[in-house]
Amino acid sequence: MAALQVIRGRAGLLIGVLGVALLAFILSDFFTSGNAFFNKFKDNAFAVNGDVVSTGKYTDRVEEREFFEKVMSNKSNLDEATMSQIREVVYQQMVKEMMLDEQSEALGLAVTPEELSDMVYGENVSPMLARLPIFVDPQTGRFEKAYLVEFLTDINQDPSALSPQQQQDLLTRKKLWATIEGMLKYQRLEEKYASLVAGTVLVNDSEAKAAYTDSKNVASIAYVVEKYTSLSDSSVTVSDAELKALYDLRKNSFKIDSELRKISYFIKDMIPSEDDYAAVKAEMDEGAEKLATTDNPALVVAGFSGNQYIDTYIAVSALPAEAKAFVESASIGQIYGPVRDNQSFIMYKLVDKTIAPDSIKLQIIPLPQGLEFNAANAIADSLLNVIKGGKEFAVVANEIMPGSNGGELPMIDEMSLARAGVPKECFEAAKGEVLKIAINGETQLVRVAGKSNPVPKVKLAVVQLPVVVSDKTQSAIDNELNQFISENGNLENFNKAAQAKGYSIVPDALISPSEIALNQTAGTRQVIHWAFNEKVGTVKKFDMSDKRIIAIIAGEINDDYLPLSELRKGLEAELIRDKKAEKIIADLKAKNLTSLDAYADAVAGKVDTVKFVTFQTGDIAGPGYEPVLNIYSKIGQTGKLEGPVKGRAGVYAINVVEKTESPTEYNSTQIKQFLRQNSYYQLMSGALQALQGKMDVKDNRVKFW
Repeated sequence: MAALQVIRGRAGLLIGVLGVALLAFILSDFFTSGNAFFNKFKDNAFAVNGDVVSTGKYTDRVEEREFFEKVMSNKSNLDEATMSQIREVVYQQMVKEMMLDEQSEALGLAVTPEELSDMVYGENVSPMLARLPIFVDPQTGRFEKAYLVEFLTDINQDPSALSPQQQQDLLTRKKLWATIEGMLKYQRLEEKYASLVAGTVLVNDSEAKAAYTDSKNVASIAYVVEKYTSLSDSSVTVSDAELKALYDLRKNSFKIDSELRKISYFIKDMIPSEDDYAAVKAEMDEGAEKLATTDNPALVVAGFSGNQYIDTYIAVSALPAEAKAFVESASIGQIYGPVRDNQSFIMYKLVDKTIAPDSIKLQIIPLPQGLEFNAANAIADSLLNVIKGGKEFAVVANEIMPGSNGGELPMIDEMSLARAGVPKECFEAAKGEVLKIAINGETQLVRVAGKSNPVPKVKLAVVQLPVVVSDKTQSAIDNELNQFISENGNLENFNKAAQAKGYSIVPDALISPSEIALNQTAGTRQVIHWAFNEKVGTVKKFDMSDKRIIAIIAGEINDDYLPLSELRKGLEAELIRDKKAEKIIADLKAKNLTSLDAYADAVAGKVDTVKFVTFQTGDIAGPGYEPVLNIYSKIGQTGKLEGPVKGRAGVYAINVVEKTESPTEYNSTQIKQFLRQNSYYQLMSGALQALQGKMDVKDNRVKFW
């Protein structure tokens, strides 16, 4: 009974302990068991109005676009810079699609199958299709609808009638077309949405009349300008209160759509040391001794160089300047070098000289690949007998390869021929001779159709060794940078210490999470990713194959607007200009000047003239963009001295010398159409950008990439 009483008395405590234990169990399971609900919030590449796109979905689209770009560029691999651009293009496209889907549903917009079909098969094929390389004739560079039709016919084949390899090719083409169809659909949907937005703007009679008035006055203007650069910036003072007032006035212009980071960094290129150059020079000197005494230069070239010795001649005129100068005066067996050539050493040995044609023209009949040697040989002999029997080589070539223009190839020089695997006996054969040869293991019939005129040619053994960064040099650079971080890896010392060490420091650079690279430097996206995932004050060394980057996170901006501290320099320059204008205007007014010549004398300048200025002239010959001259072309009175007035580049005194009116009569309909067309294209180009500004778009990709 006593024990039961104790338990009853502590029942509340036991319930509390059990509750805490149970809650801990639940939370432990929630956070550690890969709970799908929790992971949904973690796996967030970006979101539009709360609609989350997972990293997996985003990655799938990136891979789809990567495949598309490889096909379009005919490349098997894409570099990191291209991949970074693809990631950004895919992000922008997916955001656009999500916005358009939402707006289309609300507005009743759609792209029907019939519209898509018309964009592909209609009279006016979509310009996007016309720009795709797979539908462009490589010879003419023009879009060929036949290529498009052939492609679409191929992807609609019955796969059951195809071989496994053909089925795989069919799947590849269908995947490509699915990407293209998606691009076509959203291109048309964007056009519809933008057109709908642009169509809401009308032009009234007052606007048309004002536009006509603005354009009908054409003026010739004489002027004198005292430029703001005539005064030093120190001649005026700008207060913090004035800066704050201008910042507040312009604040809406400084709105930002993502958080920003401020980093300071410098790049140290990994370049060879003088010891590295000396080591390669010693190796080249050894190679020079062997090259001088050998009867087989190919062995020396192979042993000391990454180049392959090609036992053939090259025209003297095709050689680099230094090599050309050497062979023109050298005797056979003489060696040039080794000499330093950028980040390598190079030397030449003159093996032989001759006078011979530089290039030949060939006709070729390639036999089917994969034939056994005896079978290929028999076919070649049969064709050779036909040609020797009197049938022209070109006729036989066209029969074997219809449309081959008689098997004719462009003129090709001896070195290129050798690199292509064509035996040098082709170059040594007489014009008109037909040869049976093996090119890269395949039997071919070749006819020498022509030869160029003989020129001086040489046979050279070329040894070239690059100078690479040695492990010792790399270690020294890394030790130097690690020591810098140890001594100066803090916000107080970093910038000043980097400058003192002679590093090319980029101080306090503002970066956004969507930037592909630092100042277009390849491979630096990793620095941006790091900056948005570490704390202010963190410093790091980034190791790349050809460079090292040392960066420190100097600050972060999480507000909706750029702070005044980041804009101070530009705003201060604007206020300094305004204060200079006030000072110059006050000084000139005090002189009571009554002519442009007097103004010119007062400012130690001259009278200039511009013609054909209207209110709408954008760039005026001479002063450039200067709105004050546009204004006086409209409101200025002929012969009346105006000024001093503030302009963009300086303070002006102005005299409208002559003013005429355009003889064009007012046509309300034409002017309204012109203005409507101008605003239409402007609104169309900005419609999606304005829509994105009003939607809640959250880009979290920097957490992952």
